[in-house]
Amino acid sequence: MTMKYAFATLLGTTAMFAAAPAFAQEAGDVNVSVSASRTKLVDKGEVYTNGVYSPDDGYKTRSTYHGTVDVVYFPIDSFALEASVSTPGTTDNTPAGALAGLPNLGDDEFTMVTLGGRVQPFRGLVSPYVGAGYQFHFTTQTRDGLGVGLTIPDTGGAYVKGGVQLNVAKRWGVFAEVRKAWYATHASGKLPLDATYTSFAQIDANAVLDPLTVSIGMTAKFGPSAGGDSADGGPITTDETRWTIRAGVTELTLADKVALNVGGAPYAGAGLSTYEHHTPTVQIGYFFTPHIAFNATLGFPPTIPIHGGGSIGALPTLGEITYGPTAFTLQYHLTRSGRIRPYVGAGASYMIVFGTKDGAFQNLRVDNNLGVALEAGSDLMITNKLALFADVKKAFLRPKAYGTFQGQAVVGQTRLDPWAFSGGVAIHF
Repeated sequence: MTMKYAFATLLGTTAMFAAAPAFAQEAGDVNVSVSASRTKLVDKGEVYTNGVYSPDDGYKTRSTYHGTVDVVYFPIDSFALEASVSTPGTTDNTPAGALAGLPNLGDDEFTMVTLGGRVQPFRGLVSPYVGAGYQFHFTTQTRDGLGVGLTIPDTGGAYVKGGVQLNVAKRWGVFAEVRKAWYATHASGKLPLDATYTSFAQIDANAVLDPLTVSIGMTAKFGPSAGGDSADGGPITTDETRWTIRAGVTELTLADKVALNVGGAPYAGAGLSTYEHHTPTVQIGYFFTPHIAFNATLGFPPTIPIHGGGSIGALPTLGEITYGPTAFTLQYHLTRSGRIRPYVGAGASYMIVFGTKDGAFQNLRVDNNLGVALEAGSDLMITNKLALFADVKKAFLRPKAYGTFQGQAVVGQTRLDPWAFSGGVAIHF
């Protein structure tokens, strides 16, 4: 009875997959994916102090969360070439081992780019795949903490990956994957030996990074196995709608620069440190003409901690701020026909501060601020009404911050200048 049941189940499963549409993996197919990703480094390496190996010294880093865009092209059935790029992620470098208890030495912001291939032999509702290639690791920014002159060179190495794609329809699906890469870099900086920052120890680390990245996202599929140009088999026509609503997630990264004045005198070498942060956003667009649109971007207010950097890097968290990211731009859409519809825009960004929380700085207050905003992005049409979108905005925001520190007045002229990377779904109507 058991064998009969198992045989019947196998036949039923085989029939289900045989009846399922031939989703993707045919020669000429292209997949474009947008995903949310988490990356963690292994935190291993040899640490040297003034050129002498320190076996008991170590460090640890935080997990970083970022977005990833992938493009996958199948030149032949079941085998694809692929490339991906991530938005910036930030890790700290907190001393561990014999150095445990010291504040964060500094932060490094990095972007990962991959080039490789994948094998995806199974069609139907569920389609697993494996792949391999080379991963580039670009350091886009470093910020000093307790340490001074933090340097982390670009690096890269081989990766392998595995994932599974759930084909919800011929045109789109969802997926989850895990990617493991192997590479190291040489990190260096100086550790102050006194409170006056006049005596330093040289710190070098042969840092093993070997990042593990887990991604979950949505994929849009185009090509022979997806049928016609649009989901219903018809062509993608010229868009004559007036309204567009885009909903997704935005990652914000700040420049973290500050000119600090304490007790009426400049405080040399002071800096700020914040990590990338994410918030749901909605964009509402209206076309005045076939190619000119007004676009309003509104985000749910995130709350982020503000850490000290440079000469104030040894302080505890300076405070927290809750702010609302907004942008109001005029966009020029290069085309409203075809699958890919890029646009550029310019306008204003207004930073609304909803609240602050004291830390090492007391009576913390941050002004609202208005600045110029620039943007570029594209819709990738799945149907005539539905699209995936990705865009990037750069705002120039430089609010003043006020507070007290050990009874002295603090004034900081900040330069936040955020980058905002957004991805999600767009509806045209």
